[in-house]
Amino acid sequence: MTDFELCMNCMSERPTGEPCPHCGCSAEEPQRPNALPLKTMLQNRYMIGLARKSNGEGISYIGYDSVLNIKTLIREFFPQTMSERLPDGQTVRVVDGSEVTFQEYKASFLSDARELAHMRQLSAIEQIYDIFEENGTAYTVAEWEECITLRYFVERRGGSLDWNAARPLFMPVLSALSTLHTRGVNHLGISPDTLVILQDGRMKLTDFELDAVRRMDTDLPPDLVAGCAALEQYVMDYVPDESTDVYGFAACLFFALTGALPQDALRRKADSRLMIPTSTLKSLPPYVITGLANALQVMPSKRTPHFERLRAELSAAPTVTAKIEEPLPPEPAPEPESARRGIPGIAWAIGSGVVSLAVFICIGIFWLFPPSFGGAVGTADSTAMKASVESADSGMLMNGFDTAELSEGERVQVPDLVGKKLDDVLAAESAGTEDYDILVSDKEFSDTVAEGKIIRQSPTAGELAQKGVKIVVVISQGARMRSLPEIRGMSLEDASLAVTSAGLTPAKRDVFDDTVPAGQAVGYQDHKTGDTLEYGAHVVILLSKGPDPSILGGPAGSGGT
Repeated sequence: MTDFELCMNCMSERPTGEPCPHCGCSAEEPQRPNALPLKTMLQNRYMIGLARKSNGEGISYIGYDSVLNIKTLIREFFPQTMSERLPDGQTVRVVDGSEVTFQEYKASFLSDARELAHMRQLSAIEQIYDIFEENGTAYTVAEWEECITLRYFVERRGGSLDWNAARPLFMPVLSALSTLHTRGVNHLGISPDTLVILQDGRMKLTDFELDAVRRMDTDLPPDLVAGCAALEQYVMDYVPDESTDVYGFAACLFFALTGALPQDALRRKADSRLMIPTSTLKSLPPYVITGLANALQVMPSKRTPHFERLRAELSAAPTVTAKIEEPLPPEPAPEPESARRGIPGIAWAIGSGVVSLAVFICIGIFWLFPPSFGGAVGTADSTAMKASVESADSGMLMNGFDTAELSEGERVQVPDLVGKKLDDVLAAESAGTEDYDILVSDKEFSDTVAEGKIIRQSPTAGELAQKGVKIVVVISQGARMRSLPEIRGMSLEDASLAVTSAGLTPAKRDVFDDTVPAGQAVGYQDHKTGDTLEYGAHVVILLSKGPDPSILGGPAGSGGT
């Protein structure tokens, strides 16, 4: 008789010592460094599985509740910049000198979790049902729900959603965020990866973390998503508020509708334009475009200040369609049928049912015939995705027409876009001066083509096509290896912009230095100007606190530049 055990990757039963028949994970799959050992028991109840994520706040694990016999999501407060594991592999020890800060952040971790646990009526946010302290730190336990990320969902839907499909997904989350902010709870990390689609077709907001992890000017390494993080999250001494989450939410809605995130906020400070393809502009109601533009203002003082204002702007349909575009109730009912209660008009009842059914069928297909996730939920096969997008787009280029059958006035010659900046091409398209639409299928590293420029296109330049032809382009990400720019003497905001513009991810650490004024960059931790790192690598900016008051007349210990 075969013995069974729990798979540490998906918490389903598998034959002892064999690969999991459900997820394919090997029985010998190792745990992440510094994470709790596999099968560790917390509170004599919760079994620790494989770590899923690690950042400045701590580590997230899949777990198993041995009392309720269900999968769980367990979060451990374990900031590795100020704590470490003891030899037993479980107990957390605070690094000398960080005791006060550690306790302050742990108290915030517990307080935020308790606040979320009190709002279980909000079905559009993750549900926490246990909070406790153990091993010298703190833990939360949340319900585990099978899901895919919004990023993956949009990619599998062809790269974008229309407004009728996006609206029933986003509006319940907007309602939940509005309620959260009335209770003083921020998220500050809303992105296509923290918004997930559940098996029943609803969207939920996950990954609530300490505010300090979603800002550059704290003692914890930041966890910011370029394009979703607002400008104030990169700026010292600016306290994020509801408008910061409005920006992140709107960036995700922009992504769902266009297939691309806005440029990161530091770059948009110099050029705040939002590039939307003409075909998308024509398909969106004008009030939606206006609502997005207001919510994505770079400067906080000009941005939509709160979610109720954004709800009004996204629901401000013309009088003729007012019945169709009424805002959804603050919280959706559990079943799709009851989600339509209270909305007048048989036309809307039928129309919304068709839209919802289409969305749910598409989501259902993902779950009935799931692609290979490689052990990580929400990770798409980029090669297969590229092929499917290019194949689909190629089939749409002529819109079903043979160009020989088109009159001369219906034909255009495909322009040569290779080597041009994507922003310039999209600007011309948005201005309505061109007879084509642009679809971005992929990005590639290139040592010869500058970042943001077009590497190749399909159809090729010179071909005859129908007016409004969709041109599929591949964009350069620039060189894979990037040089660290000179930042000494810059403000944190300017230094972060320089690092971000170089294709790298900035973090910050405060140090004493008697050669650089307080608030200005000293240099880099463990690196110096001109060093080369791989695109997207994290670098730590050393920010001066001025001379060390405990050292009179001596040199400051600031690290290299």
